[in-house]
This record gives sequence, structure tokens and C-alpha cells, in this order.
Amino acid sequence: MKKFQKTTILMVIILSLVFLNLHSGEKKEVNKTFKALENVKIKVVSGDCVIKKGKKSEIKVHLVYTFSDEKYKPVMEVEGDTLVLKEEFTKSRSNDKGHSSWTVTVPEKTNIEAKTASGDISASGLKSEFYGKAASGDIKVSDFAGKLTVKVASGDVEVKKARGKMRLEVASGDIEVDDAAGVFEVKCASGGVDLTGVVIEGASEFKVVSGDTNIKLAKTCAYNLELTGVSGNIVLDYNGNALKGYYKFNGPKGGIKTPFSFDKKEESRYSPFVKRSQKVGGDSPVISMKTVSGDLILKK
Repeated sequence: MKKFQKTTILMVIILSLVFLNLHSGEKKEVNKTFKALENVKIKVVSGDCVIKKGKKSEIKVHLVYTFSDEKYKPVMEVEGDTLVLKEEFTKSRSNDKGHSSWTVTVPEKTNIEAKTASGDISASGLKSEFYGKAASGDIKVSDFAGKLTVKVASGDVEVKKARGKMRLEVASGDIEVDDAAGVFEVKCASGGVDLTGVVIEGASEFKVVSGDTNIKLAKTCAYNLELTGVSGNIVLDYNGNALKGYYKFNGPKGGIKTPFSFDKKEESRYSPFVKRSQKVGGDSPVISMKTVSGDLILKK
């Protein structure tokens, strides 16, 4: 009798596990609509998030997930002038290989804070403040105007058709910016930085530890610009626009390449580094380029 009871209990446990595994992969959907609010905060653990422009009067949330309902709980709450969207896991996820995908449609002036531990974030059509953070994943922003802050530990950052104040930081990954205008603060520890068709609208700085920096301007730079690297080439291309300002270079001997000669040169036969400077059409803005290992290239 005891042997039969043990066998029955074991079978119940096995069948329960099978049932949970079957249903953990089942696709479920949640759709909710909220009135327009000033802010939206999104925090997901393992999933993707898409934020896009919608109607002025409402916020729509569409969630698709495959996690087990016993382990996963999506939270959608209004706290004052903020809609809070987040994920809660009630049990260990060690045996759950589910995924979630959030699509949030908001009025274009809604301020967004979006964070993910493992997943991608994309935003488009906004005219507001956007803060995006990913531990492991990519962040893409397009058709944006406002204040943009993006931080990624491991992944890539892509910005297209944007204007405003932009702070982009990546620990390991690439940063690509195309057709953008504004004030830039860009930092990359390991990876490449590539900007095309950009307009500098305020004092800006770019710092790369390991990787190349390539910047192609859409018009002559009228503000101070600081380009710094440790290991990698730095290329500043005026793309046919006029050179103007006080240009300062600090890098390895033989690695400074410009379309003009220099009035001022500083070097020592005992040092592998040299300093060069030249004024073209005035003494401002100050364009500074510096690297420890790599070439400094200025193109007209």
C-alpha cells in the first residue's frame, strides 16, 4: 500500500512538471489602455521593449509573454503622473525559458524611463526626455527630439534622425549615430564610435578607450569639440565644409594627418608623442584631438 502511495505521489509530481513546462511556452497576451500621463517607467527583467508615438489622449500597452503564470506577474500601475510597467517573478526562473515583449504606444511628449536586464529597447517618434538602460542588449532611438540618455553595459547603441542633448555610454559595444544635431557626450570603453551627418550645436566631447572614432560633419563645427582616445584612430571629417577654429593635436609621432601645415610644433626626441596646433580662420572654436595609440586624422 505504501509503495502504491509513493508511486502515485511521484506520478502526480511528474505530471505537474510536464503540465507546467507545456504551458510555460504558451503565448499569452495582455492589452491595456490608460489615459495620457506625463511619465512612463518601464523595468523588464528578460524581454524586449518597443516605445512608439501614438495618440495624444492615451497610452496603450501590449504585452506578449511565454512565462508560466505561476512564476510571472506583469505589473501595470498608475502612480500619480507616472505609469509604472514592470515584471515580477514569484518563483525561481531556473527552469523557465520564457520571454516577454512589451509594446508601449504613448503621446510624443511623454517622458520615458526604460530599463532591461536582458533584452532590447527601441523608441521612435518621441519629443521628450528618454532614459534607456540595458545590462545586456541593444538600444535604438529614431525620430527623436529632446534630452536623450542611453547607457549600455554590453550591447550596441543606434541613434537616427535625432536632435537635442545626447548622452550615450557603452561599456562593451558600438555606438552609431546618423543624421543628428545637438550637444553630444559620448563615452565608449570597448568598441567603435561612428557618427555620420551630424551637426554640433554645443560644446561636445567623445571619449573612447579601445576602438576607433569616426565623425563626419554635416556642417562646419562652431562649438568646442574634444575627441579623446587611448587605443584607436580618431577621424574628424568636415565632409567638404569649411575648416574654422583653433585645432590642437596630441598623439604619436607620424600619426597626425591634416590638410594644412602647422605654425606651432612641440616634440622631444626622447618622447614618442608630439603636439601640433594651428589656427584656421580664427581662434575659436577649439577642436582638440588626442590619442595614446593610433592616428589623428582631420579631413576637409
